[in-house]
Amino acid sequence: MSADRWRVAAAGAQLLGVAVMAAIYAPQPLLAAIARDLGRSALEANLVVSMTTLGIAAGVFPAAWLAERLGRGRVIAGSLAGGAALTAVTALAADWPVLVASRLLTGLVLSGVLVSALVWSSEAAPAMRRRRVAAMYVAGTTAGGMAGRIVAGLAAEWWGWRAGVIAVDAIVLAAGAAGVAAVGLMVRRRAAAPASGPVEAARRVHWTVRARLFVVAFAGMAVFMGVFNAVAFRVHEPPFSLGVGVTSLLFLTYAAGTVSSMRTGAVLDRFGPRATILTGAGIMAASAGILLVDHIAAVIAGLLVLAAGFFMLHTGASATVPSVSPRPSVGQAWYTLFYYAGSSAGALLLGWAWDAARWPAVTIAALALIAIAAAAVASLPRRPS
Repeated sequence: MSADRWRVAAAGAQLLGVAVMAAIYAPQPLLAAIARDLGRSALEANLVVSMTTLGIAAGVFPAAWLAERLGRGRVIAGSLAGGAALTAVTALAADWPVLVASRLLTGLVLSGVLVSALVWSSEAAPAMRRRRVAAMYVAGTTAGGMAGRIVAGLAAEWWGWRAGVIAVDAIVLAAGAAGVAAVGLMVRRRAAAPASGPVEAARRVHWTVRARLFVVAFAGMAVFMGVFNAVAFRVHEPPFSLGVGVTSLLFLTYAAGTVSSMRTGAVLDRFGPRATILTGAGIMAASAGILLVDHIAAVIAGLLVLAAGFFMLHTGASATVPSVSPRPSVGQAWYTLFYYAGSSAGALLLGWAWDAARWPAVTIAALALIAIAAAAVASLPRRPS
C-alpha cells in the first residue's frame, strides 16, 4: 500500500461512522412530532430512541460472533442494508407497535456496524496508521449523529417527520455504500500481505487493561450524555429561557468533537493512549468550570470544550481496544456495551443531580465521573499494545 492509500480506508471509515450514527439518531429531534401524529405521550415517544439503544445492547455479542465467522465486511454491508430498510419502515409505519418494533430491530441490526467497522477499517491500513483510521471512524460517528439530527429536523420542518426520517435514510444508504466500497477495496489490496495481527500480542496483555478502557467508555459517555441532557433543562429556565428550536442548535457543538477526534489519531501515534485519554479527561474537566457561568456564550463554549475533550478520550480508548483484545470484534462489543450503558446511566444520574440541586450538583457528579475515567488509565503502560 502506498504512503497515501491508507487515506482511502480512513475516508471509508469516516463514511461508515456517518451512516451508522445517522441511522441511530435520526428520529431523536422528531419525537414531539411523532407523539402528536400518533397520539402518544412524551414518555412513550422516548421509546423510539431507547428501543434503539436496547437493540444495540442485545445485538453486540451476536454481531461479534457473526463477524468472526462470516467476515466483518459482509456483516457491515448486511447491517447497513438492513438498518436502512428498517429506517424506511420507521418512516412509513402507521401503527405505533410497528414503529417501536422497527427501532428495536434497527438497533439490533446496526450493532453489526458498531462492533466491526472500527476494526475492519483499521485492518485496511498499515499498522502504523491504524489508530488514525480508527480516529476517522470516530470523527464520522460525531458528524453522522449531528447531521442526522439536523437534516431530520430541517426536512421535518417543511414536509413532516416522515420526510425527515426518509431524508436521513438517503444519507445512510449513500454514505454506507461508499464507505463499504472504499474500505473493502483497501482490505482486498492488503489481503496478500502477511497479517500483522495483534492477536498474539493481545493475549499477553492482562485483562485489566481492557477493563480499564471499558470504565473510560462508561464514565466518559455518562458525563457527555448526562451534561447535554441537563443543559437542555437548564437553558429552558431563567436566565436563558430558550425555546426548543434554539436549544436543538446546541447539538452543533458536536462539531468540536468531529475536529478533535480527527486530530486524536496523530496524538495517539505520538504519545500513546494513556496520555491521550488523560488529556481528554482534563479538557472535559475544564469544560465543567466554563459551564458554571450563567451566560449563553459560556454554555456554548463549555459544550464545545466538552465535546472536544470527550471525543479525544473516546477515540483514545476505542482505538486501543482492538490492539489489546485477542478477538477484536468481541473486545469492541464489550466496549460498545459499556459505552451505551454509560449513556443510560449518565442520563439518569445527572438528571437526578439536576432535580436535587440544579447545575452545581450536575457539575460535581460530572467531575466525579471524569475522575473515575482518569484514575482508570493513570497507571496504564504508555503503550499497552
